[in-house]
This record gives sequence, structure tokens and C-alpha cells, in this order.
Amino acid sequence: MKRTRFVGRFALVVALVLLASGCASLAVLAGEEGWARATLRRLSLREKIAQMMIYTMTMRFLNDDSEKWREIEDLLATDGIGGIHLWYGDAGSSLTMQNQMQRMSKVPILFDADMERGLQQRYPGATPLPVLMAVGATGNPDYAYAAGRITALEGRALGIHLNLMPVVDVNNNPANPIINTRSYGEDPDMVIEFSRAFIRGMRDHGMLGTAKHFPGHGDTETDSHSSLATIPSDSARLWSVELPPFIDAVNDGVDLVMTTHVQAPDYQPHAGTPATLSEFWIQDVLQGRLGFKGVVITDAMGMGGVTQNFSDAYALVQAINAGNDLIIQNYNFRLSVDVVEKAVRDGLISEDRIDESAYKVLLLKARAGLHRNRFTDYNEVHRVVGNAKYRQSSREIAAAAVTLVKNDGGLVPLRSTTDDDTVYVIDLYDYPYNHSLSQVSRRLISSGLPVKALQLDESDSEEVYRSAVAAVPENARVVLNVFVGIGVQKDRIFLPDGQVNFVKALHRKTRRLSITSFGTPYLIQAFAEVPAYITAYHHSGLMQGAVAAALLGERPITGRLPITIPDVADRGTGLQLPADPLIAGDREEELGPALVRALPDEVGASTDHLVPLLLQAVTDSAWPGGVLLAAKDGRIFVHEAFGYHTYGRKKPTTRGDIFDLASITKVVATTSAVMKLYEEGHIDLDTPLAAYLPRFRGPDAEQTRLKSEVTVRQVLYHGSGLPAWKAYYREATSADDMLENIYATPLDTLPGTRALYSGVGLMLLGELVEAVSGQTLDAYVKRQIFDPLGMGSTYFNPPAARLARIVPTEYNETEGRFVRGHVHDENAYTLGGIAGNAGLFSSAADLAIFAQMMLNRGAYRDSLIFLPETVELFTQRANAIPESARCLGWDSPEGEASAGIYAHRSSFGHTGFTGTSLWIDPANRLFVILLTNAVHPHRAGKDPNYFDWRQRIHSAVYESFPAPRRNPELQLKSRWAAGSP
Repeated sequence: MKRTRFVGRFALVVALVLLASGCASLAVLAGEEGWARATLRRLSLREKIAQMMIYTMTMRFLNDDSEKWREIEDLLATDGIGGIHLWYGDAGSSLTMQNQMQRMSKVPILFDADMERGLQQRYPGATPLPVLMAVGATGNPDYAYAAGRITALEGRALGIHLNLMPVVDVNNNPANPIINTRSYGEDPDMVIEFSRAFIRGMRDHGMLGTAKHFPGHGDTETDSHSSLATIPSDSARLWSVELPPFIDAVNDGVDLVMTTHVQAPDYQPHAGTPATLSEFWIQDVLQGRLGFKGVVITDAMGMGGVTQNFSDAYALVQAINAGNDLIIQNYNFRLSVDVVEKAVRDGLISEDRIDESAYKVLLLKARAGLHRNRFTDYNEVHRVVGNAKYRQSSREIAAAAVTLVKNDGGLVPLRSTTDDDTVYVIDLYDYPYNHSLSQVSRRLISSGLPVKALQLDESDSEEVYRSAVAAVPENARVVLNVFVGIGVQKDRIFLPDGQVNFVKALHRKTRRLSITSFGTPYLIQAFAEVPAYITAYHHSGLMQGAVAAALLGERPITGRLPITIPDVADRGTGLQLPADPLIAGDREEELGPALVRALPDEVGASTDHLVPLLLQAVTDSAWPGGVLLAAKDGRIFVHEAFGYHTYGRKKPTTRGDIFDLASITKVVATTSAVMKLYEEGHIDLDTPLAAYLPRFRGPDAEQTRLKSEVTVRQVLYHGSGLPAWKAYYREATSADDMLENIYATPLDTLPGTRALYSGVGLMLLGELVEAVSGQTLDAYVKRQIFDPLGMGSTYFNPPAARLARIVPTEYNETEGRFVRGHVHDENAYTLGGIAGNAGLFSSAADLAIFAQMMLNRGAYRDSLIFLPETVELFTQRANAIPESARCLGWDSPEGEASAGIYAHRSSFGHTGFTGTSLWIDPANRLFVILLTNAVHPHRAGKDPNYFDWRQRIHSAVYESFPAPRRNPELQLKSRWAAGSP
């Protein structure tokens, strides 16, 4: 070890760092340097070591009693934490915890994240950005600058100071399983130009940047997450290909360089030593020949490239002695500090070496401004994150990235066609258990083209693939969307053999096959003879939207390959196609506009009267507290929390609180799942329910005959003849036993003759979803609805970490406490908390996203959840039974409606027994969400105050606007009609 190299060197660090930071004024640097030196003098040895360590966590809510939070508190109270790496999280929890940790910390904490595709990669609701190779395909480095700028602005708004980006590796190996599309391309000069622009985009807007993965990870066929990777050892090649982007980044003043777990065995002195642990690569090359004076950070030390060959303790000591300043240690922070402290005491590491790194880390924090202000303003998140202008910029980059490599026969774009020339759209996934309809397929279906859609994945059998080929007519028009992703420890970038054979069989059957790779551009190597090939570089909704627009001729195709596809296409290849002038620009930039928080007067509203009314309702014991949220034209103009969790008035209600939605589950989860399965062709609404659920039988032959006639549609509009409710849980000995009783429930009336709201029917629809999808109801809606929308606080059986945000419902005599954290409905509880009638928990903010999606007729931002015609079908009155206002799953307002007296006839919504209501009014472009726990402390207290006040509050929201138009079909409850306050 070259420990002596560091002796006495700390005295030179200040001057070296000043020289390395020429873009800042000397006065500013002097202030930063002074703070860093003064802070360093106050730290003990262990505290200095802790400044070098990166702690890793997700930013989901943690209460005071959680093991993770107690560990953080203990670390901050003792050694401290230098930096925290954020995997993912939600904004509210993240900012709350970050600010709290900053308050507890002796030294400001540096928060970092790996935002290769923008903040949205880690936090839902932020702006998604294309992968680097897609940006490279645009040929425009201004787009790289824009991506850096957006990442910096959104990341800093959320309290992130350091981005572990950009990847400056030169991907010149088509078989690279881990870098691939994460690189700008195969040409060092182009990688230099784009990475320089990205770094400056971040720097100009306050974000620290990292050049990775030194000395280069682009020319390897091994994923260093799995084992030690090898790059070519040829000196000329290293200095002309791999190293130039790092040289440029260092010369341009990049803040950090990340070392990685690769070796060049015949070039470096010690074969088998990863660059992360190599004095040669860090001291001799990076700091010596390249002259880098900034912070050297390791790649994650828990990766196979280190752990397969070195103990954690050895790797830590060697990494520090090699020259690393920041260590992403192997998930044991305290033990890592212990190991390094012992190594210093034993003389294996000099304290001067620790001082040098700790000082550089402190100076890095000062460069991020943390010595002046370590806290984050929550209001900044609402203003910045997901900003419409950023999203527009991102879509522009994505559109410019789509690359048309081949187009024999002019198959792209799709031209107008006839019913005799159906387009077969096939989604092919290289991972198992995914038969979801891609956004490309949805866009093509909604375009009006005659489309037949099919989804296949790796779990399908050879017979399924043969059947799929057989279903396609000879020489049919086929659009094949291939989803083959780059993944950690996947060690594969091409399709598995069975899927390759399927594609080849499809090509033999039709010469009108166009393929889009939503992943590696090298995919076409396996079937180079296909006539048309598009590469989109990634599977994100952003890129799917861009490809759909290109296929339909809505936007021009201008991308060019930033890499060479061996035996297929050279770098720079890209057929240029103009947009179809007859349709270009017809559709909105976003599939569906997103919500923003706005001032009431921006939508012409005056809301001063609402809070007093809400507090009057609390005083009148309608509910202990709640949250009211309303939006018009995509703008939230009221989002108020009022009252307390209980009548004990100890815990105030907050806007982020989570409520048991009770029967709103029926529409947001169960009906939504049925909508998805219906539009994908897996459910026919007029097919008897018993065809999907054979156990749906009666206690006798006559009941079995009647129940065999009940259709899915009848269950949805509550005309099945099933009873309203039954206390199955009282007689059930198990969930299975209870399900048998539900299936055997006799009908009260003949199917289709009477509308009777039935929770029993919705429980059966939940079973239908599971039977058809092959997934549990909660898993299906999470994957198909909640995750694409970014509804991070919506779930069945909420985790214990959310308990502090969950509002308690009714007092349970059996439990001897208030129900809190599990479903209030006893039937749903007996079924494990996951049922078609109840069990969903959510916040007002999450429900608002869902409601806006429904107002947008199925779309939200870049996600198409439902087709417009599906939303219209399910939310219009079914008109199947006279005098029934029921839609399919949804309700519509009638009589003394909970929606108030101004809701338009086209409105649709639902209420929940616990005290929740959601109403969506397309005619007025408005929705209102009222979440309360009105059953607290006992359900008997709901009537009549809750029902009266619910209608009054919903009406009052409409009264925020001048001269609201009353719906003559709706009546005030007698209390308000009589003029009561």
C-alpha cells in the first residue's frame, strides 16, 4: 500500500481544490474552504470517517418506532452520516424526513440519487427523461443540457444535492449487458460533447455531478454487479477510447468521479484488482495523469465485482488507501466506521488520509450550499417537480430520439387502412408474467385503425407462441413491440431463444412486419432480415408515446444511431421521415393533462366560506376531521385538512393523511380492474358471471339456474338480484369458508328486474378479476392503475410504516381499540383485507390523480390507463332498469345526492361507509373529494349529521363559483331546504 504518499499532503489540499474550482470566485471559495476546515477541526476520528460513508435508504414514511428510523437517529447522535443515497420515495415523506435528519445532524448531510432518467426514476410525479443513448440519438447536445437542467431543478427542489451522473462510458461493445443504452454512444468525441453539456446543465442549476464509471465500463461483456468485469488492456485503446470522456470531464471541473469494479489485467500492475481498489487507477491515472483534485466516490461496494473476491473489511481499507473519498459501503454503516477506525488505530490507514477525504467531502457540501442552508422548502416541490414546461421539453427530446433503422416497403408510418387490412399489434416482453397492453398498442387502438392486439411474455409456452403465429393471417400487417430491458445482474440483452424463434416464425408468415425495440438497439442482430425496424432505446411511457406518434405520422422521425449495429447498420444511420401534414399536431402534447396546485382566483373561485363550513361540521359531530380537495380544469383550487383524527383533538388532520375508502374501493380498484380486462378483451360484459366463476352457484337447482343467467354487466349496474349485504364474517371459520358462502348466496330477485346496490356483487367481481388476470386484486390494480399513475399512498393492507398517517375509524369492542391500519369492513377483513367491496386506503392527493385521469377520459400525463370509449361506457348511466341512475360500477347523482345539488347529470362518483366521497363532473370539468372518518367513534353516530353535511360541503364547493347552475333533478336534504345553517 502507498500510505506514505498521503503523509503531509493534507496541507496542500486547500490550494489544489481552489485551483480545481476556477469557475467560482476566490471570495466564495475562501468562505467554503474556511467552513470546511473549521468543521473538520470539530470532528472526532469516527465522525470524520462517517463523513466518508454513504448510507442507503428509501424515502417512504418511517415512524419514530421503526427500526430503520431508530438506526438513523442513533447514527446521527453518535458518529453522524456523511451522505445518504436515495433509492426512491414519495415527496411528502422524503422532505419531512430529510429536514428532520438535517435538524438532528451535527454536519449537513449530502443527499444523492442515481437519476439517469431524471428524478422520475426515483420519485413518481417528477419529469421522466429519455435514457442517455436516446438523447445521443437526437444528435443535439442542447438536449443533454436540457436534461441536466431539468434533473438539477427538480432534484434540488426535493433536497437532492448530488446526481451520480452522467455515465461517460463509451459503449462500443454490442454485447455489453449493463451499460448499453445508459451510454450516449460508441464515439468518444460524441460522448464528450453530450456529457459535457449534461454536466453543465446540472452545474448551472445547482446540482453536483459525477462522471462514471472510471476508467470505463463500455467495452465489457460482464455486469460488475455480478462479478469483476474486464476491459481491453491495450494502452492505445484505453487512452483513445475509454479515458477521453473522463479527461474532458476532469478538465471541465466535474465534482466527482466514480470508480468502478473493472480491470484491465494486462495494463494495470495487479491483475484481478478492480479499479475501485486500485492505487494505480486512482492515484497514478486519475489523480496523477488526469490531474483530478475533486472527490473520488466508489461504485456500490456490495456489488459482485468486489464481494466475490474481497471481504468487506479488506475492500474498505483498500478503497480508502487507493484514494476513494466517498464510500458507498455494503449496507452496514456502523460496522464500516468500526473497520476503518480500527485500521487507523492499527496503522493500516493514516489519519492524514482520513482528514484529506473528510475535508474534500465537507468542501463538496459547501459547494452545494449546505453550509448556508441545509433545509428544503416543501412549496418548492409543488412549483418545480413535474412542471409542464419540463415535461414538454422531455417529450420533445423523446420524439427526436426515435430512430428508424430500416423501412423496406414503406411500412412506417402506418397509413390509413381498411377493415380488410387489420393491423396486428403484438407486445412481446422478455420477462415473465406480463400480459399488459402497452401504451403503443393503446394509442394505435384509439387512433381508429382496425387493430387486433396480443400480449406475450417469457412465461408463455411454445404452444402459445405457435397459436399466436397461427392467429396472424398470411402477409398481415404486424407491429411488434419488443420490450427487452437492461437490468442489474440480468447478464442478457437479447431475447431468449424461444422468443427469437417466435419472431422468425412471424417473419416467415408475413413480409409486412415492423419491429420496435423498447430497449437495446442491437436487438435486430437476431433477425436482420425484417423489413422495418425502429429503436426507442427504453421501454418508458415517454418513449412509447413518442413511438406511437411516429407510427401514426403525427411527428417526424429524425433520430440517428449513436452506435453501430454489426452487420446491420453503421453509426449515424437513421431514415428521416416527415410528419403526415394531415394529422401532425392534432393531438395534445400529453396524453392527459396533469394536476397542478393553483390559487382559487386562477379558476375563478372564491373559497373563503369552505373552511368555516368544514369546522361547523366538526362542531356538529358529523366527523372528527377530514380532508377536502377539489379541482377544476386540472387545477387544484382547494386542498384543506380540518379537525382532528379523533374527537379527543390530540392529532390534527393533515393533507397527506390516509383514509379507509370503504366502498370507494368498488370503483377505484374493482371497477377499474374490470375496465382494464374488458378493453383488453379478457372479459365480455354480457357473458354470465358463472362462466368466469364456476363456483357461483345456488343452494338449489332453481337458484343455480337463475344465477347462471346473471351477467357481468348486471353485477356492475347492481341489477344482478343479489342482496345488498350479508354478515358472512359472523359464520365464517376461514376466508375460504366465507368465499364458499358468498358464491352460494341466493338471489333476492330475478336478474335484470330491480336495481339494488349490492356489496356482495362487488366482492364477486373482485374474485372475477383474480380469476381472469391470474393475479390478486391488489397486485393487479397496483401494476395496471396505481403505479403508472404514481399513486404512492394507495394500497390494500397499508404497511405499518404508514400507520401515523392513517386516520382511525370505529372503536372495535373485540380488539379493545379503534380500527386503524386495517380495513373497517368486517367481510373484507375476513378475506385478508383485499376484497372487491372494500379494503383500499388512499390519500386525497392520490385520489385526485385518479379523478383527473377519469376526467381526461383515461389518460394522465404520459400514461394511457383506459381508452376514452371505455371510460364513457362505464361512467354513463346504464339505463338498464327504469328509474335507476346506476352506471357500470359507478353511481350518478339523483334525489338527495351526496354530490350536492349542482352536480351535472353526467357526473359519476361513489361514497364509502367510513365517511368518504368522490364525485367527478365532466360537464363542469370538476371533481370533489371529501375524506372523513364519520364512523368514529361508532357508526351509529353517522346519521343524520354526516349525510347532511356531506351534501352541504359538496354543494358549497360549487358555490365557490359565481352563479352555479342547479341540477333540477336534485334536491336538498330537509335540513338545508328548511334553511338551517
